[in-house]
Amino acid sequence: MNILVLDEEFPFPLNSGKRIRSFNLLSRLAKRHELSYLAYGTEASESYQALLAADMHPIPVHHQLQPKSGPLFYAKLLLNLLSPLPYTVASHFTRPFADQLLALLNRKKFDIVICEWSPYAIYMRDLPMPPTVIVAHNLEHLIWQRYHQTETSFLKKLYIGGQYRKMLKFEKAAFDHAAGVTTVSQKEADGVRALSGTPRVVPVDNGVDLAYFAPAQTQPKADSMVFVGSLDWRPNQDAVEYFIEEIMPKIRQRRPNAMFSAIGRNMPPHIAKLGDRPGVNLVGEVADVRPYAHAASVFVVPLRIGGGTRLKILEALAMESAVVSTTIGAEGLELENNRHLLIADSPAQFADTVVSLLEDPTRAKALGKAGRTRVEERYGWDKLAVDLEHFLNQMVEPR
Repeated sequence: MNILVLDEEFPFPLNSGKRIRSFNLLSRLAKRHELSYLAYGTEASESYQALLAADMHPIPVHHQLQPKSGPLFYAKLLLNLLSPLPYTVASHFTRPFADQLLALLNRKKFDIVICEWSPYAIYMRDLPMPPTVIVAHNLEHLIWQRYHQTETSFLKKLYIGGQYRKMLKFEKAAFDHAAGVTTVSQKEADGVRALSGTPRVVPVDNGVDLAYFAPAQTQPKADSMVFVGSLDWRPNQDAVEYFIEEIMPKIRQRRPNAMFSAIGRNMPPHIAKLGDRPGVNLVGEVADVRPYAHAASVFVVPLRIGGGTRLKILEALAMESAVVSTTIGAEGLELENNRHLLIADSPAQFADTVVSLLEDPTRAKALGKAGRTRVEERYGWDKLAVDLEHFLNQMVEPR
């Protein structure tokens, strides 16, 4: 097949769940098919060179997207009240991207187009596209709905409610128009079917590099916990804030020496200021998360907002970490509570569950081993790439 991928960025370095998934699946496709990757970037970037080395053909769009801070950003958020499109979609639609895409479609025949993030389905609306598959890493409207449920400020809640309704309308129209949709779990595939008339929806699970994320050869530190996730993503920001403010004090009442570390890129100031709390170590971005996961007695995923599935849980289980997650954090993963990980949703329950593992290292170790066995059975990237390839072939064969 001759495949064209549309995305906001080239998926490298591998320091976010979306990048890890995109790179691992698409680099495997590129070994057997011709794959072009259109995204914002430059030829001089490390990510451009990484895609070349992986047999993908990166095509950079030389345009800077609006930063998510500053007066202009907030002005555009306000102006978006007048737009029928949600801000996430409107801010990613640019004339340079559209022009370069149109020139590419006129110059070369593609069998299929992959929108590697659903907001890029906006380009299907006006351009003559080959059959298009949308990759729904998350159901974006569901994330906005959960923002709305957890927001306490009246004005913010009002704005977020509008974004939720716009995103719901946009995603339904995009899925209706697409030839097919892939999701990261069966639950989200069911969600797409409930929303849209698209007949071809298949789950292609998130995966893990089982060789890279191997179990530790050392013992974890007593009373230590770790969170790993990109800190420029609001659900992860909320999770870290929630853990530090509502869960950590309850843990330290019973385990006064307990330490919590947060690992993730692009930590915003309102999270960084929490680093002065007792027992809190906000590390930020690191080159390799494995030593931090290996050193922790418990890997925590206190997510209250989100969609898709958490790659970090799969990576933690591959390293035989004992994982405590909320229901939303483990959503969509074929994992069993009390066997592969532990689920806790209220602050008190989450604290009790973490403490139970800190006090019983033998149980924590057994939980980690069961988790490793489960990801070996189901979540290897090679198998998942074959599943995706089979689906794409189905989209192309009728032509």
